[in-house]
Parts: sequence; structure tokens; C-alpha cells
Amino acid sequence: MATIKDVAAEAEVSIATVSRVLNGSGYVSEDTKLRVLRVINRLNYHPMPSIRKKSLYRTLGVLLPNTMGNHYGEIFMGVEDYAHKNGFNVMLAMAREMVSREQEILNEYFQRKVDGVIVATLHSDEHMLNRFIESGIVVVAVDSPIREVKADSVNIDNSFAAYNVAKFLFEKGHRRVLFLPGQEGVHASKERLKGLRKFASRTSDFDLKVAKVGGFEPHHGQEAIRDYLQDFGVDFTAIFAVNDHVAMGAMQELHKNGVRVPDDVSMIGFDDSVHAPYTIPALTTVSQPRIEMGSAAAQLLIERLRLTQKRVFRNIVLPTALVERDSVKAI
Repeated sequence: MATIKDVAAEAEVSIATVSRVLNGSGYVSEDTKLRVLRVINRLNYHPMPSIRKKSLYRTLGVLLPNTMGNHYGEIFMGVEDYAHKNGFNVMLAMAREMVSREQEILNEYFQRKVDGVIVATLHSDEHMLNRFIESGIVVVAVDSPIREVKADSVNIDNSFAAYNVAKFLFEKGHRRVLFLPGQEGVHASKERLKGLRKFASRTSDFDLKVAKVGGFEPHHGQEAIRDYLQDFGVDFTAIFAVNDHVAMGAMQELHKNGVRVPDDVSMIGFDDSVHAPYTIPALTTVSQPRIEMGSAAAQLLIERLRLTQKRVFRNIVLPTALVERDSVKAI
């Protein structure tokens, strides 16, 4: 079993320096800290047992944009449940869609020496995660593309799901469809628009319209519809909102303007939130397995921590399903 002396000798530093790295106390340069952490990981060194220190080596850090609604909350529930059943503690922090806050949280997780990190819908450059990976800290991304760093990921196929929404509306007779996008630059929003455009490019009699870029909350749906009606009027027969919250805000704004759902305009959302069945009319939407996404992310992370041999990195793509209720009318 490796000792702190072994780590110090291998890293070519003093025992006191190793101790400072482990405890997060005192100044240690970033290069030295990374070298010590790599040696700790390579030698599989664990400090002797204070309960506090032991817990630091059984901890996952989770970074979410927010916990409003139930999308990220349910992802976290899946993470926490699987982690708890496998003997891991979970730390949670929210970045509130701010890149600077994401960086602060990731810095804190790195200083705390968590065993692994799960990031959801990362707004920062994914290369920020490299220092975790290089230090032997496992990273898994959820609801976020990972293309260039060595990390596992769990996603749905947003483009394919949106393509199927367009196909569903087309089969219901809708030829003029308005899309209410989310925040600019967010992976899910871009991919859903990509899927809609793919369907439009293959279908001559399908007119796709796109509202101004907004966000993911009900007031963004209200604002998008208000602005669009002022500029163009009701030149569509159906609306596809980036998520259910945006759809609900849009439905309220349509009601204020005397536009009935689904008699005048059909509406479809995305997420199958807990409130979707209780809107009037009940909202047709796309469900995604949020708890399963979180559980799969935790499973990937913990399995990789326990690996004794290298394994190729995996991207798990979970299925979505269209949930038909009362807000879409055949015409």
C-alpha cells in the first residue's frame, strides 16, 4: 500500500507539499499540484483514515445550470439515488447559466478533490474539464455534447426528436409551424432547430418559422409570442416550443390575444414536465427520461472509477417519446 512518503518521492516534492495538496491549505503552484494529484491517482494512494478525509474520496460533484422546473432536478435525483446506493456522497452546485459561476464551481470541486464530476448543459468551453481528466478525476457530461475531451456522456437525440415533432404536426395537416427557441448557444435548442430544418429541407410543403431567440422560462414564451404577433400576426397553424415552460407562457399570451389552443393554433412542448397534463388544454409534448439520464451518468462515472483497465469513452443516447394530449388538433 502506497504511503505519503511514496507520493512525495515519486512527485519529487516534500511530504509537507503533498499534505498541503491533500488538505487544500497553503500555497502550491498549479503545476506542482497537478503532478502530485497524478501520482496520487497512479499509486492509488488514500490518506489514513480520518472520517472527514475518507469522505472526500467518496464524493461526486454535480454542476447544474439551475433546479427550476423539474428537468435538472430530476436528473440530479437520478444521480443522487444511484450514487447513494453505491456508497458515494454527492455535492450539488448551480451555475445559473453563468460561465463565470461554472468556472468558480469547477475550481472549488477541483480544490476539494472530488472523485468525479457530473456536468449538465455546460456553457463553458469543454476544455475546462481537461485538468480534471489529466489529474485522474472522472468526468461525465449530461445533456451536453462532449466532442474533444476524454469523458463519458449521456444525452438524448434532440435533433431526431424534433424531426419527429415536425413529422407528427405535418401528418396532422399543419404546414406552417412556428418554433420558439431557447437560449442562444445551448446544445438542446440548437439540435432541436436542426431537426426541424432537416424535416423542412426534405418536405416541400412545410414552412418553418423561427421566433426570436429567448430562454427556457414561461415569460420567454410570452415575450416570443407577443413580439412575433406584433411583427407577423398569426401566420402559422402550430407552435413547437423548446420546452414545456416556454409552451405554457406562449399559451397564456395566445389566450390574451384571443387565439384559442388548439382550435386556432396547435401547441406542442418538450420535456413532459409534471405540469404538462394539467394545462388547459393538456399539453402535447415530448418526454425524455431525466431520472434515467442522471442514473446512467452516475453509473458511468462510478464504473470508470472502479476500472482497473482503460475503456473507450461512451456516449449513451436514451430514447424520447411523443406524448399526445389535447393541445394539437388535426386540420
